[in-house]
Amino acid sequence: MRKGHLLLLTVSCLSMLGTGTSLAQSKKEVVKLNFWAHWLSAQRRPTIDKIINTWNAKNPNIQVEYTGIPFDQIINKTLAGVAAGNPPDVVVIDIRTSKFRAAKNQITDMSALGADQSKNLFFPNLYATGTYKGKQYALPFVTDTRVLFYNKKAFKEVGLDPNKAPKTWDDLWNFSNKLDKKDGDRYVRMGFHPNFGDFGYTGWVGNVGDTLFDKEFEDPRVNNANAVKALEFMKKWTDRYGSQNYSSFKASFGGAGQDEFMSGKVAMVVRNGNYITTLNRNAPDMEWGMVSVPTPSGKPASMTSWGGGFNLEIPKGTKHPKEAFAFARYLATEGAKVWAAEQNDIPASRTAQNANPNPLFKQLINNMKYTFVMPAPVYAPTYETAVNKAVDDVLLRGRDPKEALDEAQKTVEKIVQEGKRDF
Repeated sequence: MRKGHLLLLTVSCLSMLGTGTSLAQSKKEVVKLNFWAHWLSAQRRPTIDKIINTWNAKNPNIQVEYTGIPFDQIINKTLAGVAAGNPPDVVVIDIRTSKFRAAKNQITDMSALGADQSKNLFFPNLYATGTYKGKQYALPFVTDTRVLFYNKKAFKEVGLDPNKAPKTWDDLWNFSNKLDKKDGDRYVRMGFHPNFGDFGYTGWVGNVGDTLFDKEFEDPRVNNANAVKALEFMKKWTDRYGSQNYSSFKASFGGAGQDEFMSGKVAMVVRNGNYITTLNRNAPDMEWGMVSVPTPSGKPASMTSWGGGFNLEIPKGTKHPKEAFAFARYLATEGAKVWAAEQNDIPASRTAQNANPNPLFKQLINNMKYTFVMPAPVYAPTYETAVNKAVDDVLLRGRDPKEALDEAQKTVEKIVQEGKRDF
């Protein structure tokens, strides 16, 4: 190489170093983010793929790779990744349990990454599900609300007005007097049962206007008077049909278009509002209506329904927290618009709620004012095991509701005491 050329190359290299740019840095490295969620179905997967593909096209230096994890495994697998030092960078996870993972130092504090500046983008009660001791550990993605779906064709068949849905617990009972259908001694249709669908016992406790814990969700009140009332209500329905008929009928429900409602086996059922997407996909010709969950008085209130949903978390140990937060924020805002429009899930983003003009979706949005999003108690995230045992003892084995809940109260108190020792 000639001396002049060598000098020119040296000056050029020094010039690059002087500006803080090395030869290796002259080309930006591509950051790859591993994103986990539980959406694997033919209904859900295309939408999340669309959102990710849009991000990847706009952000060539931050590429997101999606891994679908079954819903019942995603929490344990995420925490196993944290423990092993190889967690996903962003995960979609149960909205009710973010505070617990924050308390356990299992997820990343997003406050310093920009979450505080994003606070006003979300509805306060949903943003608060990711707040722990004044710091933000999660961004809310979607929530939901539960409503009563009813079969209009079945209503017309038995002489009920298909445009007049039940409003009270008594209405559910009286409507079912007409809707119940037998072939000999065997039920071929049940009008309703409070444990069909996905409302559950804690939903009916809320429907009465109460919870199983105190206001801070620290001390259990599993056997309070309203909790007993809700379980007595559920037992009344099981006694109506007989526990054996109830359990065998429930066991006959299938998936997709063969679930209890679409198959015509149950005329009224409480389900997550995004069930309208499932109905449109699997039973497009079915005649159905949708209303707020009936209450004892017939008047909806702030806890008539319950909502769950999902937060976006950055598990502890990610190597790319800034890039992970950028994607999480995009998913919770711009991505949520696509999700709301295609999946009828209710987004936590204020602006994303306008992305779906469907009147039924607007009806779900309106039902949010009657919907309570209950966090899992920090000291007792597994309390439902004891409560579910009490419910099964009552519905399947005929145990007295108060007696079963008294036993559950003692068990949950022990769980709380053990939980407090872990902090």
